[in-house]
Amino acid sequence: MPPRRIQPSRRRMLLHGLLQVSGTVTGLVALALLSGFVAMEIAMDKDRIGIPRTVGLDSVAASKLIEEVGLTARVIAEEFSAKIPKGHVASQRPPIGTRVKLGSEVRLILSRGTDQSEVPDVAGISLTQAQRILAEAGLTLGSITRIHSDVHAQETIIAQDPPAGSTATRGTRVTLLQSLGPREETIRMPDLLGRELVTAMNLLKELQLEARVSFERAASRAGHVVAQVPPPGGKAKVGSQVQIIVGE
Repeated sequence: MPPRRIQPSRRRMLLHGLLQVSGTVTGLVALALLSGFVAMEIAMDKDRIGIPRTVGLDSVAASKLIEEVGLTARVIAEEFSAKIPKGHVASQRPPIGTRVKLGSEVRLILSRGTDQSEVPDVAGISLTQAQRILAEAGLTLGSITRIHSDVHAQETIIAQDPPAGSTATRGTRVTLLQSLGPREETIRMPDLLGRELVTAMNLLKELQLEARVSFERAASRAGHVVAQVPPPGGKAKVGSQVQIIVGE
């Protein structure tokens, strides 16, 4: 007998049935694998703990909290923070909520406080004192300009930049203006040699110099200046003493 031919409609029904059976089997296999994975994750998660939030706590409290949940705390660095007080936790690694194995290490970064500092007033003090005070405020000594001043004592600080009371980032260089004291006026010595004593003394008085007179034997130049210190053309400070030697 010739083989029996299957009608097309019946063939489609059989094929559809086979596909349904295959899909069901595949779904069951996938479900089994997923169930196994979930079970494995649950089993593994039993030995894990979520990392608590420590940001904002001081270092002692943060370490204690971490150790209480079975983890280990370690401070690894410090950083400036405008919001977190100095000595408190500014950030943590891994972040809050991360699930890690019991005994895992939580790394803490502590705050160094704000990086902004109020500039202290260093006017009227010595350079050494100013440098120490600036360092205590987290600032550094910048360039120094020195000028003569009739008001400020020698070596004292006259002014500064940034000015006192302003806010500056730590490490900012503060430039200073330092006094050299009053400018000492000097005059060029006139030539007194050969002048009469009275004339020489009057001239020195007009120049605001004080005469210190001594005598030496010089019969040919009696009553006249035979030597002077400083010499003619030399410099003398206003108000200083000038020596003149007169012949007798």
